[in-house]
Amino acid sequence: MVIGFSTFGYITYIFSYIFEDKNKFIATFRKIFPFLVIPQIAMLFYAIYLRIAQYDITVNRYLVAVFGLLLLCISLYYIFSKRKSLPIIPALLTIFTIIISVGPWSIHSLPESRQIVVLQQNLIQA
Repeated sequence: MVIGFSTFGYITYIFSYIFEDKNKFIATFRKIFPFLVIPQIAMLFYAIYLRIAQYDITVNRYLVAVFGLLLLCISLYYIFSKRKSLPIIPALLTIFTIIISVGPWSIHSLPESRQIVVLQQNLIQA
């Protein structure tokens, strides 16, 4: 729900840019929305931490954690930046997509290697 709310909110944030000068409600929304996302992201990280601590990381949990980091970066940018550039959202999404696509931390390599280590530990204990 956090990811859905935040995604819908930031899509609204992007498309409401042209109405910011004409409507005070939209101007207020654009000022406070990044602040509203931060507590939800904190709860998202707490919930995903509990799941990963119980059952280790899977592809879905990895995606939730990475998307949470993406939302956190976007929100922090819009909170602290003086120049609130809209292209930062697709730019960060592209960067995060490239990062999780290659290397030992890729979307399939990291969860698989961690699960193999846990399986080996369980087999040694058994």
